[in-house]
Amino acid sequence: MGERGQVHIKPSGVYLYTHWGADELISNVRDALAKKWRWNDQEYLTRIIFDVMKETDVTSETGYGIGTKLHGDTKVLVEINCENKTIKAIKYPNSKEYKKDLLKETSFTDFLKGDSK
Repeated sequence: MGERGQVHIKPSGVYLYTHWGADELISNVRDALAKKWRWNDQEYLTRIIFDVMKETDVTSETGYGIGTKLHGDTKVLVEINCENKTIKAIKYPNSKEYKKDLLKETSFTDFLKGDSK
């Protein structure tokens, strides 16, 4: 089945996908943002986040992907707004019954300080 998660990069509309890493997705994004690299460059920041997501699995043919749509069975969705430098996370974004905010929208800086939830 998997533990599917996605990072949605706004405004580009790119979705970074992990088949097994939903539970680590928020900490992966935290690790990527903590580098404080390229916050003003959406294309590089997207790649930096994806690099951290794939850090332990850089050569396999499955497990990760890049797309333009939210999957129907996503457990965790992390939304990154590159223009506003904000982040938020939602558990079961496609479910009316189980949808829940994991992380209210907050700035990158406050997220790294731990001033979020």
